[in-house]
Amino acid sequence: MINQNDLDSEINRLLEILYSKRFLKLEEIDLKRLLKKNPYLFRAIGLNDCSELIEAQLDAFLSSSDETLFGNDFFEPLAFWTAKNAVLVDQTEQRNVTVGSASGTDLAIETASAYLAIAVKSGTNIFNSQSTKGQSTEFLELTSRLRKLGKEIRPIIGYGYGRNKAGKKSKTEKHAGQAFWTLLSGEENYYLRISDSIGKFAAEHRQQYIESYKKTKNRLLKQLVLNFVDDNGELNWHKIVEYNSGIVKPKKLQEPSSLE
Repeated sequence: MINQNDLDSEINRLLEILYSKRFLKLEEIDLKRLLKKNPYLFRAIGLNDCSELIEAQLDAFLSSSDETLFGNDFFEPLAFWTAKNAVLVDQTEQRNVTVGSASGTDLAIETASAYLAIAVKSGTNIFNSQSTKGQSTEFLELTSRLRKLGKEIRPIIGYGYGRNKAGKKSKTEKHAGQAFWTLLSGEENYYLRISDSIGKFAAEHRQQYIESYKKTKNRLLKQLVLNFVDDNGELNWHKIVEYNSGIVKPKKLQEPSSLE
């Protein structure tokens, strides 16, 4: 069983990295990027208030960004750390855990009898499902190269959360959520321990993030009002849709500082 203090320390370290990148995303985001989001969707749900529109666009952008960040900067390194530090009760042979050396693999677990090539994904969403098509080809190439080892080759796609199982005819294993973390750690409740550990540090990080979020929202709101609000105070949806979808390339957005 992995020591709780060690797990807490590692998760806190990963959260600090994750949040530093989230803060950077907030600083980098501009209105031009937000306006690439589907304007028809935001109008369809009745967003005519500038503040509500900015918040909805910002949340949509950050949600997509967070999923990517969480996969790359939290789940992947935590999976590797877990595999390296796990002490398996029923382990009869030692295992060597390394960073995946082949394209498409994030970590490898090698024992005297088997070689586990593991690709780590965040969740079982449609985008990851699409990416697994190319993953299968990479696994086939890897399996062909490793046959000379004389070991069982197990290509695996591991998902940090959710449920997913490979079809009976698939040569690639799929383990998600509890099943994936149990595979790495040997503990059935390890996935719950991850959640509990995150909860110990989340509140502090969130408060700092909220303050940064407010500043970003206010900055974007000023620019939206300057460029897309009429003199009568109404949001000009024609201008927004034209900026997003018009044939003619839109002019550069005015910056609030240009009025000073």
